[in-house]
Amino acid sequence: MSFVSFKRDAQLSASVQPTVEQNDLATVSMRIDVVPVPSRLLDTNMEKTKVQNASIVQIRDKGQDLFHSNQTLMSNNGGKRLYQTEDLYGKILAVEDLIPMLTSADLTLRLNALRSGTHSHATCMELKTGVLADALDESVGAKGEKVVSVSIDTAPEKGKMFVGLKYAKGKHYISKVDYEVDSIVDDSLHLK
Repeated sequence: MSFVSFKRDAQLSASVQPTVEQNDLATVSMRIDVVPVPSRLLDTNMEKTKVQNASIVQIRDKGQDLFHSNQTLMSNNGGKRLYQTEDLYGKILAVEDLIPMLTSADLTLRLNALRSGTHSHATCMELKTGVLADALDESVGAKGEKVVSVSIDTAPEKGKMFVGLKYAKGKHYISKVDYEVDSIVDDSLHLK
């Protein structure tokens, strides 16, 4: 008859313990898209669509990093969750140049808060050229920038997005996009 004895080794028991992922919280990235101004399906015109598609490609090429996803840093304050872009956008495409490019092709900007997770929901809002144009006439805030607030009037629970405009080289440039939402609503939209 043989006996098998087991020894609990300190290294063995340490490696068996489950590890907690440090990045267990879901993340959000912000992205700006150039899209046609929403219209009725019956108003679709193939020639206009071709012009819009060509303009979208041209604007995206000129804007470079402005139209790439930008990771965010999250902070909580009083039941609200604020996602702030980690990196500032480059001073490549000025708002003064962007507005005529958008309006001439009947285009607008879509601001996206993209949540990580297979079944998570994104939040998007429209930044109209008129709102951008109005912001150019406003005075600079305490941090040396102008901030445009965007929200959905009929769905205030979706939160607000804030677009920061910096003045440099004699023109205004989009420097960041931040997103504030109620933490309970945000938790319901993060699904794994």
